[in-house]
Amino acid sequence: MLIVTERWERILEGEARSMLEARLPDVLKARRWFAGKARAIQSVRIAESVPVPARSSSVVLLFIRVEYVDGAPELYTLPLTAAFGEEAAQIQQDHPGTIVATLKVQTKDCEQIGVLYDALWNPDFSRTLLSAIERGSRFTGEAGVLIASPTQAYGDLIGGGASLDPAVLKAEQSNTSVAYGDRVLLKMYRRVETGINPDVEIGRVLTAMNFPHSPPLAGSIEYIRANDETVTVAILQGFVHNQGDAWKYTLEAFDQYVLRCRAQPTGREHGLAFAGPLLETAQGNIPTFARELIGPYLDSASSLGQRTAELHVALANARGNPDFTPEPFSLEYRRSRYESMCRLASQNCSILKSRLNDLPPVTKQEARRVLNDEPRMQNRFRAFFELETRALRIRCHGDYHLGQVLWTGRDFLITDFEGEPARPLSERRTKHSPIMDVAGMLRSFYYASYASLLHQQLGLHAEDAGASFEPWIRFWYGWVSVAFLKSYLRIAENVSFWPGTLLELRVLLDAHLLEKAVYEIGYELNNRPDWVRIPIRGVLDILEMHAGKVIERHRTKNER
Repeated sequence: MLIVTERWERILEGEARSMLEARLPDVLKARRWFAGKARAIQSVRIAESVPVPARSSSVVLLFIRVEYVDGAPELYTLPLTAAFGEEAAQIQQDHPGTIVATLKVQTKDCEQIGVLYDALWNPDFSRTLLSAIERGSRFTGEAGVLIASPTQAYGDLIGGGASLDPAVLKAEQSNTSVAYGDRVLLKMYRRVETGINPDVEIGRVLTAMNFPHSPPLAGSIEYIRANDETVTVAILQGFVHNQGDAWKYTLEAFDQYVLRCRAQPTGREHGLAFAGPLLETAQGNIPTFARELIGPYLDSASSLGQRTAELHVALANARGNPDFTPEPFSLEYRRSRYESMCRLASQNCSILKSRLNDLPPVTKQEARRVLNDEPRMQNRFRAFFELETRALRIRCHGDYHLGQVLWTGRDFLITDFEGEPARPLSERRTKHSPIMDVAGMLRSFYYASYASLLHQQLGLHAEDAGASFEPWIRFWYGWVSVAFLKSYLRIAENVSFWPGTLLELRVLLDAHLLEKAVYEIGYELNNRPDWVRIPIRGVLDILEMHAGKVIERHRTKNER
């Protein structure tokens, strides 16, 4: 229990502050949004505190610096407030996971027992943040200023007379979101860093362009240090009525596909074929049998391909902003990306080798094939380095998969432009081939198809299911990917960032698909070992399905 005198805000003074800091490591490790659970913490301290007076309560926004035994430090946000009496009991009953510490405040006349807890679960504080954005309020901290600001879209998004009661959303991991009725959504970033956040940057650009397929940006909250360094704390976006993300929608569609497959005559799977590679297959028509068996989801995949291309066209055409001006595939860029790809393959193959004995027999056998194929991976990445193309690099989504897209019941909306949270902001703002996003979505289709095995949705053991059902899975993945690509290509192939030939496009897609699958191996080994068979198979499939004369011709041309 933390003990202070007169008022709870004195926990930031003297010995009480030290006691709070000593408790913070355990507090952080218990939060879903804390990214350092697997790292050894060396120290935790409160780097900054900004008072944010709410209407009927007091709140302090903490910036918490976490130092690790190895690697770079991290900065996290945690808004704190206190509750006493019946209010404290209600917090303990309804939101125990938000409590940071129990608290005793002693005064001359009495003492109060209560709790310190995350202020985002205090509706008064959430309303204060919304009001601050509307008014452009400023709050002064120890070493900087918290500045809230609206965009031109704020008024239209809020509307007149609409209910704006705040409610914290449950389906969050790296951030925390608060919905205000059905009008706007506040997303508070938990792990923050100095620099321009691409979620704000891209959101402003797309909102100014009236791009209809992503939530418009209504405002932001940023912390400005005395040296003018900026840290984005939160953004406010238009609320999107939806039926869940595209991942959920896709799994439901795949379940229906499974039922249709089960109704097929025994042995029909032996006649299934997907010719691949994907790009070449996308130049032709989707067969009638594929449309009948996969059903309406083929049209959904096609629609998602169109929306993806429209996003890339918009980002490539943002005028008057040098941070969005397309750039060529310079030798320096290709070398940097090639070295990064090769380094990733080497690191994750080393991790995979060290974990071989932890894998089930079938997965271990496939993992050995991946390890033996490392030279082939390096050759595939080298084709990217050697590629001389007129294609341009543009700002991209950067972390594109089915979970980043909302399904409204009729259309798709693209969200979350902050990029991969594990990467520094500077890397997340780098311009890349939009094929990187395309590869991310194709890998997400692959995951969706194989996730059913791991969830045993087919009623089969994961180690044995592949033999009986894998032809159906490959069939679904192949034609869904083709539907996505056909629609994407139809729009993107006439835009300035597009490669000059199918050969160049093939090299770009191969490299980005392989890089993504190699990254997934490391991610799954560190986070979800039971899932590692998906990217292991992915690497093997990419090397086989996408191998062939196109890459060989490219290498031959450059070696002349």
